[in-house]
Amino acid sequence: MRFIVTGLIATVLTTAAFGQAVASPSPTAESLRKTFDACNDAVKAKNFQGVLSQMSSPMHKQIAAMIQPSQRTPFFFNAMLSVPISYNVESVSPGKDGKSASMTLMAMLPPLPLDMQENEKTQTPGQPRKREQTVAFVLEGGVWKISSIDTGINPDQRPRPKDLKMGQRADYSAEVSTDMGGVILRMEKQDAGTVYVIRILDEEDAVFVPAEHVSSNFVTGVVISFHAAQNQSDPLKYWAQSAKLEK
Repeated sequence: MRFIVTGLIATVLTTAAFGQAVASPSPTAESLRKTFDACNDAVKAKNFQGVLSQMSSPMHKQIAAMIQPSQRTPFFFNAMLSVPISYNVESVSPGKDGKSASMTLMAMLPPLPLDMQENEKTQTPGQPRKREQTVAFVLEGGVWKISSIDTGINPDQRPRPKDLKMGQRADYSAEVSTDMGGVILRMEKQDAGTVYVIRILDEEDAVFVPAEHVSSNFVTGVVISFHAAQNQSDPLKYWAQSAKLEK
């Protein structure tokens, strides 16, 4: 079985979770972006108590316990490396429970110091790093708090299908044996159905969903899962027998 729900991975230190009270509980791009910007301002100001006050309760406790006063200098050094120079909001996905949401960003992060270059072959020293970030929020006491920030790789380097020409059902394995899922990055309506491009970890997969299984709830930013057959020539293409909304 191949299944992943992205954007809900709690991280500490370099991708610590922050948040800010928002007047309206509606998880709009504007309200969540204000929260995200405020958390970044707290990091830039090296205001540790300000950062803690913006976190969800579990992360507040975890970071407060882990980061002692003597560790705050390296904490802020690492945290600053995950504060975007600039970013664009790609999608906002409300949770089914009304008390959670996630926001996907395309961010330009500061350059890493030379001794921290994670991949010298693909990272130009001294240049900003393009990364996808998924920020998870929870609603506490009527206000949004950030519960986690997941920083991925440069999306331009992700493995992806050669194209979105999905062919016919006969181009896929006869056995429908793959259970998979991920967040919808984009979609393309075709004559007999819709192709959904989803992210699974640091990989993109294209799934053709016949019209009878397509839902109006399948929109960019939500997580959907499929029972599908894999393409015989392109392992990143699938033909779905069923599809359902996960969050």
